[in-house]
Amino acid sequence: MQPAQVMGHQLGVTKKPKWLAIGRCLPRRLIWSVAIVVGISMLIEGRPQPQRDLAHIAVVENAAWEQTLPQQFQNPFYKTPRVRDALARSSWFGPGEEVVYDRQAEKFPRMEIYNVLSHAGLIPRRRFF
Repeated sequence: MQPAQVMGHQLGVTKKPKWLAIGRCLPRRLIWSVAIVVGISMLIEGRPQPQRDLAHIAVVENAAWEQTLPQQFQNPFYKTPRVRDALARSSWFGPGEEVVYDRQAEKFPRMEIYNVLSHAGLIPRRRFF
């Protein structure tokens, strides 16, 4: 064994292991990966999102039906901006409240509710069925 060689390597020349070369490239790859992810997320968040209507479908249908009524049956009280703002402010969601899209109460037929209440004696029975 020559004095210049120790364990297969020459003393004057240091050969870096592969993992060290990968480690030197890793920060560059990491920076580019983070930059790409941040850029894509900014593009996704920056595009206009579709506006979700928070009004329940029953409320929208009722408002459309009320618009078909003649003018003498419509209440002008609700058309004033001050009243409209006050009603909108009072209907904001409080702590723990959420939007309801699928109401359980609407899944029961009204006739079934009537039958239960009338058989319990809470409302009078209809005589014309």
